[in-house]
Amino acid sequence: MLDDDNGAALDPLEKVKPHSRWILGETLEVMLHNGSFRPADVSAWMQLPPSTAAYRVRLLRELFGEELHDPGPRLAMMRALRSALPRWRAEAAYVKRRRSARGGDTCC
Repeated sequence: MLDDDNGAALDPLEKVKPHSRWILGETLEVMLHNGSFRPADVSAWMQLPPSTAAYRVRLLRELFGEELHDPGPRLAMMRALRSALPRWRAEAAYVKRRRSARGGDTCC
């Protein structure tokens, strides 16, 4: 479970739909781990189309703003992501299973 300090670091992502939260969380983890917020770098590291990487980076910049460049919040985000990503992955899978069981659209 996240402690209050680390959990607060990811508050902007808690407002996003489960699948998007998981995907953006993984993208944020790659960006923080590699120390670059350039879409071209994210595209190469994650093997994504450049437009997809640019969209994700733009969303993360909108959500987190200057905190992405501040070492204190970045460290808190890295710590929090370590425990949040498995939970978010499970939540996204659960929502997808429920949608397909209801015969609804399985896309997020």
